[in-house]
Parts: sequence; structure tokens; C-alpha cells
Amino acid sequence: MKLNLFELITIPLGYIIKLIYDLVQNYGLSIIIFTIIVKLLILPLNIKSQKAMKKQQKIQPLLNELQKKYANDKEKLQTEMMKLYKDNDVSMMGGCLPLLIQMPILIGLYRVIQGPLKYLLQVNITDAGVVDKINNIVTLMSENFPNELGSYAGMTAEKLFSNAQIQLATWSELVLDKADAWVINFDFLGMNLAKVPSSALNYLTRGDFSQPDVIALLLIPAIAIFTTWLSMKQTQKTSGQNQNNVNEQQANTMSTMNMLMPVMTGFFTFTLPSGMGIYWIMQNLIQIVQYYALNKYFDTKEDDFVVKLPEQNRKNRKKRK
Repeated sequence: MKLNLFELITIPLGYIIKLIYDLVQNYGLSIIIFTIIVKLLILPLNIKSQKAMKKQQKIQPLLNELQKKYANDKEKLQTEMMKLYKDNDVSMMGGCLPLLIQMPILIGLYRVIQGPLKYLLQVNITDAGVVDKINNIVTLMSENFPNELGSYAGMTAEKLFSNAQIQLATWSELVLDKADAWVINFDFLGMNLAKVPSSALNYLTRGDFSQPDVIALLLIPAIAIFTTWLSMKQTQKTSGQNQNNVNEQQANTMSTMNMLMPVMTGFFTFTLPSGMGIYWIMQNLIQIVQYYALNKYFDTKEDDFVVKLPEQNRKNRKKRK
């Protein structure tokens, strides 16, 4: 069987989440445990990344001196900055590696969450009886809950399997036996994770509060926005990026990122399946705790963060003395 690039990511992720779900039998809890496992696996990279940020914080005053000294000589500035980074073993990309690794995981997880029948329950559309079962579910839904079908009413079984696996799992609970193999426990802290947070607006605009589990989903993007903002502030503090030691251009970039990242987080967690928001929140919370713990640890290892001046700078300073 030939696998595409996405399947090389999604199949292993789906298998891991399936193993977790088989143990805990809860969709939201499975995503939380999966997030913890991912963060533990990349912990060594995060330690290295945060150590690099700590070193950047230490050399920031020297970088500011270089920027003032060579303000009119960009080439010389770059040369001296590279010397400073090299002498202090600071990598410009050191803080980016964990993020680069997490991006394909995030994309793969989105596909896994969108396809719980395929990845969580290992259902294959080509298996005997799968198409008939989908058609049977749609028939029963049209007879008993016609309003729930919405735009999915005219779709073929194959298209439903490609685009509406969360809905199929939800409909299975409505029209089939509660113990059916396609029924997934989407309930998490009283919220229905089969729904998208944006669906709560349909109820609020009508003044309909009959589905508190759906309306409560609005808490997910709200918490995701706050934890993203808090994590970013913490990261900037660790790397020494505050308004007192950066130039105007850097300050403007920081200000833009402080505003843009929470907005993007809110958009994605508001419009994507709720499981993505749970993952986003959980990874932010782990990141916040991890940053705090590592900072405390690094504070006890100050000897590891002694700033070394480039050779030429040392000679010049000795002459001035």
C-alpha cells in the first residue's frame, strides 16, 4: 500500500490515540494524554531551546552595544554578532526546532481529529458493509432527525466518510445501539467535543440555551487565547526580549506578534473541531509549567551562562583599562 506524506504522519498519530482511547474510553482525555506524551518526547529539545534563550538573554546587553557601535556598518555588525553567538555557543535557530517539529504534528492531528472513524476506530471505507452501514445511518437520521442532516443529506456514503466522520459517529449514537462500535464518547467536562465552538453562535443568536454543552464550547477558544498570550509573554521574558533592551523595529515586531498570535489561536480554535482546541490549551499549559520549572533550574546553574566576549573585544577592553 502506497502512503502519501500526510499518512506517514497521521497513521502513527492515529494509532497512538487509538491505543489511548481503548484504555480511557474518552475522546477529550485521549487528546490530553496524547499531548502529554508528545511534550515528553520533545522535552530534550525544549530544554535545549530554552537554554539557548537563556543564553540570548545574557548576551542581549552586548548585542545592544554592538548595534549602537556599528549602527552605520551593517556588515561589520553582522560579523561581530556572529562572533558573539559563536563564542557563547548560541544558536540563532535553537529556539525554533521544537516549533518546527510540532507543526507537522499539529497538521496531522487535525486530520486525525477530523477522521475519528478512520484513525480512532480503524474503519476502512472499502471494508464490506461500511457503505451499507453509512447509508443505513443516513436513512434512520432522515426518518428520526431530519433537521440534523443539514447539508450532508445529499452526500454519498464515500463523501460522508471523507468529510463527516465526526457527524457519522454522533449520528451512530442517536440511531444505533449505544454500544455500537462507531459510537465515540465525545463528552468531556460536560462539553460535546463533536461540535465546533462556532456552532454555539447559532444557539446564542436565537436566544436558545437548551444546549449548554454546545454553548460551553466557547470556553475553549477563550482559554486557548489566554494561554497563548501568557506563554508568549513568558517566552519573551526568558529570551530577554522586553521593551528596555530591544530596538524600535524589534519592539514593533514583538507588539505585532503579541496581538497576532492570540488572534490566530482564537480563529483556529473557534472554527476547527473542539479536539484541536483541547490540544492547543493543553500544550500551552504544559509549556507554561515547563518554562517556569526550567527557568528555576537554570537559575541554579548560573555558571553555565557566563557571557564570553569575542577575542577582539576583550583586547580592546583591556587596552581601555
